[in-house]
Amino acid sequence: MTATLYLPDSNIFIASYRLNHPFDYKEFHPFWRWMEKLAEDKAIAMVDVVYEELVNEQAADPDMLDLWVRAVFKGRQISHKDDRYAQVYAQIQDYLVTCGQYTEESRQYWESESKEDPWLIAVAKVEGAVIVTDEARVPLQQGQHMKKEPKIPNIADHFGVKTMNLRRFFDENGRLKKARYVPKPHDKKSGDPIVLF
Repeated sequence: MTATLYLPDSNIFIASYRLNHPFDYKEFHPFWRWMEKLAEDKAIAMVDVVYEELVNEQAADPDMLDLWVRAVFKGRQISHKDDRYAQVYAQIQDYLVTCGQYTEESRQYWESESKEDPWLIAVAKVEGAVIVTDEARVPLQQGQHMKKEPKIPNIADHFGVKTMNLRRFFDENGRLKKARYVPKPHDKKSGDPIVLF
């Protein structure tokens, strides 16, 4: 049985960098080293359009995420320029028009060829990969029309592509060891309560 390939969306890296695991703190470095190991082992891969969203080759002073993505994924991306991916990409664009749930305004968000989301779904569909994204499904009722940008999980569902958020990825990728955490008790000798503020 072949191992599952995971394709992270750009928002996974952006949220980790800006909010959850900033490079500025040593305690969060193991997260980024772990992601580097996943890339080295080909457990995760980056589609070129995701890479291009995260990297600005013309930046005079690139941020740390830009530098990290270059160091880990430069020359190692999946090119979206493959006829197999293009066929699914075309089906995705057709679906947005014909399903009756997306307005023209909504569809325009995904019309640019450089837009990563439809390509991410197309690559995942062809490769049998799982998309890791922080985007959430938007429940759409019959006759309801989405005016905002389509969400990856909604469209991926239609094409039989599995998606999950980063927390679920931690549980399902099989490369993390679960261990029970035991809080460290305060010093019983002092008998004083812990004052946080």
